[in-house]
Amino acid sequence: MSVEWSGWPLLEISAAELPHAEARSLVVRTLSAALDRGEHFAAMVQMPLDAPRGPGAPDATQQVRAVRELRPGLAEHCRGLAFVLSAEEEARHSKAIQSGTTIWGCPTAAVDAPTTARVWLRDCLAKELP
Repeated sequence: MSVEWSGWPLLEISAAELPHAEARSLVVRTLSAALDRGEHFAAMVQMPLDAPRGPGAPDATQQVRAVRELRPGLAEHCRGLAFVLSAEEEARHSKAIQSGTTIWGCPTAAVDAPTTARVWLRDCLAKELP
């Protein structure tokens, strides 16, 4: 588990080694801390592969609540969220991925490698703001 701030405004959250509930908590805390800076940023998120399935999964309600609380700040300050996923995970979460901007409030992408995520996120950061 690590959070890499040294490339700011490109933030990297690696929670792949954590249990899923702890990974979710780390992502929420880190995105909240990034929003507290009041600057534009983009973030790469690596989550565990053993995600609980379905809406009744443990702590799903807390995740929905946390994302709702973060959404306005993300819409204002986050230029992109890239989720690094295997092809299997990407297929499993395709509906949520397609609705990523609506869910998170900022552009989202699912990619299969950290290098791909970094390229996409740098492009997001380089785009002119409306």
